[in-house]
Amino acid sequence: MSMTIALQWIIALLYLLAAGLLIACDRSLVTRNRWPQLDRMALGLASVGLLIHILMVLARGLNSGQIPIVTRYEDFTVDALSMACVWLLSQWRWPQLRRAGIVVLPFAALVVVIALTYSRGVFPMSPALRTNWLVIHASFNSVAVGFATLGLAAGLMLKDDRMDLTGRFLSWTFLLWCGMVAAGSYWASIAWGRFWGWDPIECWSLGTILIYAFVLHLRIKPQWRIGYRSALMSVLPFGLMLFTTYGLVFVMRSVHGQYVFQ
Repeated sequence: MSMTIALQWIIALLYLLAAGLLIACDRSLVTRNRWPQLDRMALGLASVGLLIHILMVLARGLNSGQIPIVTRYEDFTVDALSMACVWLLSQWRWPQLRRAGIVVLPFAALVVVIALTYSRGVFPMSPALRTNWLVIHASFNSVAVGFATLGLAAGLMLKDDRMDLTGRFLSWTFLLWCGMVAAGSYWASIAWGRFWGWDPIECWSLGTILIYAFVLHLRIKPQWRIGYRSALMSVLPFGLMLFTTYGLVFVMRSVHGQYVFQ
């Protein structure tokens, strides 16, 4: 087993252990046996996993001599990093989001493991890819996935969301996804000579924007901010985003496919 494979399994294990402790802590609240040390242990394990995750991605970039955002393996690895990082930073600002890690951390662990099913070889970037706009485009995508995952978790886990944190993260996801599409469009004009070509991923990315806009519009009414409606309005756009980001190239041909299958 290579060092990279071992590290990714360690990262996934740390995330899962942290999620398990958060579940135990959450159940202790129900039984009124508060164990604050479980919180600290969970955050410690998640922080160690995140640190290893960051160092591994940085090492990948240094060894390849290019930003690690081109291949499918790199996409999954960086997206999982974004999920864990967004949650860990946000829960320090809003402690009520800590229990959202019960959803976010296992999902990040799953994505880290899925990354290992793809080739870990380096795909040399062509001149068309060597642009800061690609970096902006891909970075917005990964950060948007991180915020979307936390928005989903908040919608599912926060029963009393008085600060409407779910809505905040859905809004940030919407803005980041818009930035991703805009940066990608400008990059396309440089790389392919056109801003928009009605490529399947371009169309579905636009559809994702419209779905998030629709959900945010519904959340203007209080009855769509609580209960099963809030959870539903978190799941639907997140599912569409996942399909657009990961699944679409398996069912439709796209110019983006030449990179993601590396």
